[in-house]
Amino acid sequence: MFGLYFLFLMLVTDSRGSKILVLSGIHTGSHFIYFSKLGEHLANAGHEVTLLLGHYNDLNKITQVENLLKFETYKTVIDETLFEKMDKDYCKKAVSGEASLADWVAKFSKTLVDDCSLILENDELFKNFRKANFDIVVFNAFTPCGALIAQKLSLPYVVFSTRRPESPAHTFHTRIPSPISYVPTAMSRLTTKMTFVERLQNMATYVIGLYYLDFVILKPYQMLKTQHNIKPESPMYNFYADSEIVLFGVDWASDIPRPLMPNTVFIGCMLCQEPKALSNEWQEFVNSADDGIVVFSFGSYVTLGIAIEKAETIAAALARLPQKVAMRYKGNPLKNLGPNTKLAKWIPQNDLLGNPRTKAFITHAGMKGVAEAIFHGVPIVGIPLWSDQFDNMARMTEKGMAVTLAMATLTSDELYEAVTDVIEDPSYKENAARLSRIQRDVPMSTGEAAVFWIEHVINHGGQHLRAEALNLNIIQYFSLDVIAFLFVILILFVFLFVKAMSFFCRLLCKKTGKEKVN
Repeated sequence: MFGLYFLFLMLVTDSRGSKILVLSGIHTGSHFIYFSKLGEHLANAGHEVTLLLGHYNDLNKITQVENLLKFETYKTVIDETLFEKMDKDYCKKAVSGEASLADWVAKFSKTLVDDCSLILENDELFKNFRKANFDIVVFNAFTPCGALIAQKLSLPYVVFSTRRPESPAHTFHTRIPSPISYVPTAMSRLTTKMTFVERLQNMATYVIGLYYLDFVILKPYQMLKTQHNIKPESPMYNFYADSEIVLFGVDWASDIPRPLMPNTVFIGCMLCQEPKALSNEWQEFVNSADDGIVVFSFGSYVTLGIAIEKAETIAAALARLPQKVAMRYKGNPLKNLGPNTKLAKWIPQNDLLGNPRTKAFITHAGMKGVAEAIFHGVPIVGIPLWSDQFDNMARMTEKGMAVTLAMATLTSDELYEAVTDVIEDPSYKENAARLSRIQRDVPMSTGEAAVFWIEHVINHGGQHLRAEALNLNIIQYFSLDVIAFLFVILILFVFLFVKAMSFFCRLLCKKTGKEKVN
């Protein structure tokens, strides 16, 4: 009897399982790990998940899902060599304040477009995709190519962003109301409390960003769309609007209070998790830290050692701290390294942040690191270098759990004082702990939320979540035609009023003149 019941449960599970294609877009670093984790949650929920890999990938970092997921591979142009070159080219300029974000975005966008072209031309890959008979595609919002792949396969898709809704990249094309009076535009480095001049700056950044997105970033994808005759009736800038739902890997602890639409959902931090037991080496390091520890990491892409002068400045500041410092670092030995600092090419960042002896986190403010710091309630000293990192720090500074420093002008004294301040001033820890409680106090985990919403649109589609705003053009959406009509009516009314008053004045003057003559 028990065997029949078990068989029944398996049949029920199999019957509800769907075939899902997951596209990380970038096959290395945090993006790849993020989407492999998403695939793990979907697979554990009973779905058959296929993850697209490049010939180079970080599969060795996600060995726990090798038996859970299926994989398709193609020869990508996005590999470790690319990121090493980007690191060397951009990091040196970023630390001196000479880096041009526009140049970096242009170069990286071209790489993504080239990679997309390789995928779309890969007939063998699409033959395998069609043979797999997928039900839905889930892809990284960072790489719009996912929409072209899904549309070429005639499949519904879910857009998954590892970032917050950014104006105008996400907000305009998903029709999320984003008043420029208090919602900062991406890359503006502004907070919610803006002066008149800052609101003017925010508006200018929004308009420029919308133009740049549609006519620079998405234009090459539109050319690929036309070249491959992929759903020609829907322009590329509609790829958000054409999705069943858009999921954002953030929460209200890391973002600002703002409107959302029914088809745009915050699900929280996918990679945040409770700390695991440290290795003997790291546990001994933590146990020896009577005054606590400070964690230093600039993520998986930044090699601080190529900017050796700044690295020495940072090392000198850390050497003055009474705390022990765990520092992720690749490069030549540092002359100013203190006996309190442990260098490693890789550190167990999440596990160290989750340790009760950790007092502060020094970071370049990537979204993953910031989210982990919030999850564990650790104050931040942020030294942003590019992209959304400046905006991340603007949010965290506004929320009272961080101090922001500028890498270009960074001095040893400045860094030492900032770290000391966030450790000794209890308000930073209190605010970090408060945000941690907010982030953790949710009805379901991030993985459960992601699975729920993806299953929801598999079962029901996303049309019932779509506002009519998605079917309106820019003139209709902002009611510019109505405003223009009312303006014309007003002008006409004023014109007729002036004409009438002029007529009555002339009539009155004429009557008065006759009375004087008489």
